[in-house]
Amino acid sequence: MTNKITELFKIEHPIIQGGMVWVSGAKLAAAVSNAGGLGLIGAGSMKPDLLRQHILKAQSLTTKPFGVNVPLLYDKAQEQIDCALELGVKIFFTSAGSPKKFTQYLKDKNAIVAHVTSSPELALKCSDAGVDAIVAEGFEAGGHNGREEITTLTLIPQVKKVTKVPLIAAGGIASGASILAAMALGADGVQLGTRFLMTTESSAHDNFKKLLLTSLPHSTQIMMRKTVPVRLFANTFASEIKSIEEQFTGSELTEKLNTHLGKYRAKMGMLDGDLEAGELEVGQIISSIKDIPSVESVMKELLSDYQKTLSQLPHTI
Repeated sequence: MTNKITELFKIEHPIIQGGMVWVSGAKLAAAVSNAGGLGLIGAGSMKPDLLRQHILKAQSLTTKPFGVNVPLLYDKAQEQIDCALELGVKIFFTSAGSPKKFTQYLKDKNAIVAHVTSSPELALKCSDAGVDAIVAEGFEAGGHNGREEITTLTLIPQVKKVTKVPLIAAGGIASGASILAAMALGADGVQLGTRFLMTTESSAHDNFKKLLLTSLPHSTQIMMRKTVPVRLFANTFASEIKSIEEQFTGSELTEKLNTHLGKYRAKMGMLDGDLEAGELEVGQIISSIKDIPSVESVMKELLSDYQKTLSQLPHTI
């Protein structure tokens, strides 16, 4: 397939791997790029020196394009961006902050910039900032989420109406059929996180992956709505967060949550495999994923399912 997204990123298929913290390292990003998609290194969990190591490793594993995802809420974002630029990275996905903050800075360095957004209003701000692509992410997605809680099915056509910028759909996409649905709604490409988390190449701990195989449709929920909304897998940590939210409000709630979260809860859960005390970020689609294959196998299945679904669509209603 050739379209705006494949041409923009010089890739074979308009499939992007989400830049997930503690999950999306060099090995995963390179594997996705080698399979014809666009791999992203998730810089959110990396200090600049560690990001440097992952970029160099990815460059040794693939000659195809890959990028870096930089969440702008972290204080090391500028250093991460400069580190990646120094090493020749030309594709940046920014998120969790204003698209105006670094878009022009990056474009002045001849980089391609995509920004993640969760509403049509924010998509317009991305367009005004001059981004090259918009990732419209529904609240089915794992990890940090938009306060608007707009589903992907609703979000994509609304964003399509307000901007002509190439559009990437994200949130709840893990099959060829869902890719086709996103395209039918107006997306030019898709971004998958949870499906690529559940591969042999992702950095997620085996304990975490095996737990996710037991997921039910209601196993995830949005937490911390009053502070920084995030979708979590239900465990002891999530229950503790829910209890704090029920007991406190205002500044006291923020203080209690910050104290309980600490600095490395996500690392404890997703990278180190502490399934009770750790923060487990994952998308709502996880209940439909029942295997942990290679990235190459996932890509082949996505493409096959896309074509199969397309061929089976009724010609009349």
